Amino acid sequence: MADVVTIGSLANSGGAIAFAALTWLESRRQRKLLETMTKSLRSSPSPVEGQPQRQPARPINSRRAEERRRLRLDLEREKHEWRKNRDIAKALGWFLDPHERRRVRVTS
Repeated sequence: MADVVTIGSLANSGGAIAFAALTWLESRRQRKLLETMTKSLRSSPSPVEGQPQRQPARPINSRRAEERRRLRLDLEREKHEWRKNRDIAKALGWFLDPHERRRVRVTS
């Protein structure tokens, strides 16, 4: 005869399967709703006569954009060099200063 733990496990797994099935059905319903909404949004209405047409956005001047990109790269390179030099100075200071090493040691 089946004990209480087996019956409880079977009931719990049956409930989990039912919950998964309901979740799957709900996700299918929501996906179909989303598909119908996107299909209805794709068909945009034709422009009304008499309304001025929007002008397309002007392209950014490529030379200016290239100059900004180059300056940004130079700034990043300088930051990297500064951080590297700072780390080297800290490491040298740690090795050369005997008082600093005494503070770092932990005695147990």
